[in-house]
Amino acid sequence: MAEVLLFHHIQGLTPGVVALADALGEAGHTVHTPDLYDGRTFESIESGAAFAQGEGAPDFDKLADEAAAALPASLVYAGISFGVMQAQ
Repeated sequence: MAEVLLFHHIQGLTPGVVALADALGEAGHTVHTPDLYDGRTFESIESGAAFAQGEGAPDFDKLADEAAAALPASLVYAGISFGVMQAQ
């Protein structure tokens, strides 16, 4: 099975993202879900975007690189909506 690095959408590491990761895990994959928002989640796309584009927003590229650094080279990168940028 695959080892997957799954990046969350603009609203953060929400229960829906965790449920998707869990389903992939139940199918036999190893799934890593880094929380690029450090525990924050947002109720709307607009509030998530305001955080992600706001002053003091994290360096998402750096965080994504750090998340991938210790994982195997054969890793499958995946992202949901906003997370696609980090997966690329």
